[in-house]
Amino acid sequence: EIADLLVLSPKTIERHRANLLEKLGMRDRLELTRYAIRTGLIEP
Repeated sequence: EIADLLVLSPKTIERHRANLLEKLGMRDRLELTRYAIRTGLIEP
């Protein structure tokens, strides 16, 4: 869905997510989602 909204390929989105996980020292999407909620980037 995100790829379609941003007119990017799903692989590009996966790569961006992997880069975020690495830079933030996180293991998975759940941890990344919790971080986004905690910092106010998204609402639960």
